[in-house]
Amino acid sequence: MIALSLFILPILAGLVMLNSPSLSAKRLASAIGLVMILIVSAAWIRSAYGITDEFHLSLIEKVGFNASFLLSGPSLAMALLTAVAAFLIPITAFGKDHDSPHRFYGWMMVMIGAMMGAFITTNALFFYLCYELSLIPIFFMILKWGQGEHLTKIVTRFFLYTLFGSLFMLLSILYVQSTMEVASFEMADMIKAANALSSAEQGWILAGFFIAFAVKMPVFPFHSWQPSTYDHAPIQGTMLLAAVMLKMATFGLAYWVLPMVPQGIKEHGQWAVVLSVISVIYASLMAINQKRLKLLIAYSSVAHVGMISAGLLSNTDQGTVGGYFEMFSHGLLAIALFAVYTIIENRVGHDKMNEMGGIRTSNPTFAFLFFILVMGSVALPFTSGFVGEFLLIQGLSHISLLWAGIAGLSVILGAAYMLRGFQKMMLGNHATPFATLSNEELWILGGSVVLVIILGIYPAPLLNLIQMTF
Repeated sequence: MIALSLFILPILAGLVMLNSPSLSAKRLASAIGLVMILIVSAAWIRSAYGITDEFHLSLIEKVGFNASFLLSGPSLAMALLTAVAAFLIPITAFGKDHDSPHRFYGWMMVMIGAMMGAFITTNALFFYLCYELSLIPIFFMILKWGQGEHLTKIVTRFFLYTLFGSLFMLLSILYVQSTMEVASFEMADMIKAANALSSAEQGWILAGFFIAFAVKMPVFPFHSWQPSTYDHAPIQGTMLLAAVMLKMATFGLAYWVLPMVPQGIKEHGQWAVVLSVISVIYASLMAINQKRLKLLIAYSSVAHVGMISAGLLSNTDQGTVGGYFEMFSHGLLAIALFAVYTIIENRVGHDKMNEMGGIRTSNPTFAFLFFILVMGSVALPFTSGFVGEFLLIQGLSHISLLWAGIAGLSVILGAAYMLRGFQKMMLGNHATPFATLSNEELWILGGSVVLVIILGIYPAPLLNLIQMTF
């Protein structure tokens, strides 16, 4: 029942919030996130004693559609990331509130529940439904609380584009299921059936899954929806997209595709690796040319996810473990960096990096915390970013030293655009007025910095959790 509660609790809380304008929705949403952290922590402790938390309920037995959940290894790590996001993101409003906050945080909780379902289910059809269900809340969040010109056009394109892309995943799932003697969408049965197919068939199944995931991650050239959507979404919506939602795609690639079609990846997956590596370099170059902090962070996310995708497609233990670790690390850093953006936007009134300068003089504490987060983002040793990226490059080197070398340029390019942005905003003779950090702001940034350093110096607990089912 522990596994089921992680799926049901946020959805029920969200539905209650949507219909309860008198509730203190922001506090309730954060409290639900804290409860979820405690539930995941309990499951983690139980797993250390060999106790597996799972739940199974047959929904449509004839076709093998079940509500099946399992908290073990990678799914437990991603459940923890989702719970941490549910706890932290409402706090990053930093005293400000949205119109109709009960609806905003209600939709947010429904989205959290859908994403949690995708991470912990062992039924492929249920994974697909949760994957799609998460689009509905973020669609309404951006449409109602987003800003900027052509908002309706941008959010509609995002919704339809990602919805259409996911159909390729559904086709792959249905094809594998059609080869079974007994209908089932359970993970173990899907893996067994897919492994029995020819390498050519596995290659086509990989293509369907990868196209769907490449749209959501996003990977070049399927990324066109991302910058404008991130830019126009309310900042908490952008955090959900970058920190958690795109991880459903990278998680699906690692958790579902790698064990299902290993021969297809080996013989026919080179094109997907190439696209992922191109995405790393393209997004990094785009980030270097950005003049606004929010868009710089957005393109940085594309580069990091491209690296995760390339490393995972190496289908090595190092690449897979590194992929999961980097998903967790990037999720934390994305929330923290967008929190930095929010703090700057609230004080300066814009995020144009060229029009700032000398913030370190006005607020050295903020500049120091921001600098540590930048170091984590560029994979400096002894930060969480280094552990994941090192393992990803190591895994990629097993299939091609050339691709590993090209992808490794992301570290240099990342340092170029992140340090350039930091220099423009924080350094210089002009001192941009910058008020002292509030307790909430200090707690969010300080806590994020501590986690980034702890995971960089002592990554063993998370690495051991990820490898629990290997």
